[in-house]
Amino acid sequence: MVRKIKKKADTPISIGDKIIEKIKTQSHKRIGEVLFIREGKVPRAEILELNRYDLTPLKSSDLQKNKTFSLPISQCKPLNMFRYHDKMRFKLGDVIQRNIQGRIRFGSIVGFVHPDGLYSESYEKGHNGNDLLECVEISGRAGLPRKLDAEGNPKIFIAEPEKCKPCEILPMDHNGGVRIKNYWEIKNS
Repeated sequence: MVRKIKKKADTPISIGDKIIEKIKTQSHKRIGEVLFIREGKVPRAEILELNRYDLTPLKSSDLQKNKTFSLPISQCKPLNMFRYHDKMRFKLGDVIQRNIQGRIRFGSIVGFVHPDGLYSESYEKGHNGNDLLECVEISGRAGLPRKLDAEGNPKIFIAEPEKCKPCEILPMDHNGGVRIKNYWEIKNS
């Protein structure tokens, strides 16, 4: 018995879709967002060219206009957006939860530390996923106060990003100051 393999139906390209060229031009395939579609014998899409790394519009040489190009619809295919989804990035001031061997610590990020002791570019470009997180330990209850050591200095700890997750903060209400959402469920688990 011979099985017929069904071909995936090509999804039609519409305005606002992010696309990539099927055929390589110059040295790479261009990426863009469809601005409008011209009908005719061969329908063509007018496309705003995007930066392949962060999907920001590219500027022309005079820096006044955005770069655009035109392609037949048959030369366009939808862009796989999986690569461009936001990764969990930590920022200065974020409140995190760190779990190690059943011990839960809450902290507020105050800095980034390169694993090899080099200067960290995470301050300028955002957390790169490799740098360790320098945190001030906090209490998760009303007001998120800092925990202090015996000498009165804030307790500081270094955390690995893969063992941390961000906490959701609830605003102040009649129960007191800001606090971590589901604090008691997290502590008791």
